[in-house]
Amino acid sequence: MINKKIIIVGGSGTIGSEIAKEVKNDGFQPHLIGRNITSLKSVSQELNCPFNEVDINNTDKLKECLSDIKDEVFGFAYCVGSINLKPIKSASENDFIESFKINTIGAIVSIQHLLENLKKNKGSILLFSTVAAKQGFINHSIVSTSKAAVEGLTLSLATELAPEIRVNCIAPGLTESGMSKGLISNDTIKKAIANMNPIPKLGQASDFGKISSFLLGENNKWITGQIIHIDGGRSTLRKKG
Repeated sequence: MINKKIIIVGGSGTIGSEIAKEVKNDGFQPHLIGRNITSLKSVSQELNCPFNEVDINNTDKLKECLSDIKDEVFGFAYCVGSINLKPIKSASENDFIESFKINTIGAIVSIQHLLENLKKNKGSILLFSTVAAKQGFINHSIVSTSKAAVEGLTLSLATELAPEIRVNCIAPGLTESGMSKGLISNDTIKKAIANMNPIPKLGQASDFGKISSFLLGENNKWITGQIIHIDGGRSTLRKKG
């Protein structure tokens, strides 16, 4: 099964690298795409898997990279994200455009270039949203708008591409990662945010790896069009009142 490839855009990040480890454990060959060359090399060396250094904002280079992949592709994960928090009064048009480019357009371009390969192999697509697409948070209009578009894309593609390709989306709550460092800069803030969740902890990379690998893999035969919330219950439950 080692020649069955799963492409992971954002494979150098906290969640992406964990997904890579789990798909490798499940017998697939992860192929990492990201912009942090140090992390890419580290994960690639650990897992003995290929990688490409690509800035997602450079869609021409992303297209070129994906077009060069000639292996059999059985899965595609797009776990790229951004956190740009501003009150709507301060948010610029460019803030929204950049967020769409990173979170939404990059996913669309990638899927377009891998579509025939995934169809041929009855593959799976896994996208990533955020708890903020379902639950309102102050100053989150930029990221929640682009990630809500990802959820709409998930449902549309799951319908359009069935039965050949399964399409699902994971919507994480706040997770400890390089991207979230600025939001949880000390233990007091970290504890306060964690306590807002019915399960009072922040997300860890390990919360996403196995479920992602399952959704991407061949054992997932009947799950498609789902937005799966991994957020300690934050999106659907109330602790008080």
